[in-house]
Amino acid sequence: MGKSEYIERIQIALQTSIQKMQPKMTESLNKHGITATQFFVLMYLRNNESCKISGIADFMGVKPSAVSFMIDRLEHNHFVYREHDKKDRRVVNIKLSEEGIKKLNLVIQERKEIFESSLLTLTDEELLQFAKIAEKLAGSVTP
Repeated sequence: MGKSEYIERIQIALQTSIQKMQPKMTESLNKHGITATQFFVLMYLRNNESCKISGIADFMGVKPSAVSFMIDRLEHNHFVYREHDKKDRRVVNIKLSEEGIKKLNLVIQERKEIFESSLLTLTDEELLQFAKIAEKLAGSVTP
């Protein structure tokens, strides 16, 4: 069996695994009143602490107006807040609120539990190998 066949097997297995987990992931987000795109933005804010709408729009590859609308919804739900920059009052930074941090941590924990339940069939050695492979792949992915 050649590389091409192995890659095809991996692709099919990963796609099937994701399809099995996706409904549970979506259900978790829905339960917390967050869309997948909002989750993506909240994670971006968590990783970047504070940023402008234009920065989020650039990262997502969308227009700032689309992000502004989403931030309005997240702000309405008390997950984020707008703060004027101390150096330049014209600049408005978006930050995670305490409520947003709590909600995000709940969703992350539930997602971890979904992954754990899917990976319970693996031995400790298989989990270690899978972690190393996943980390290697994550490092090789170019944006």
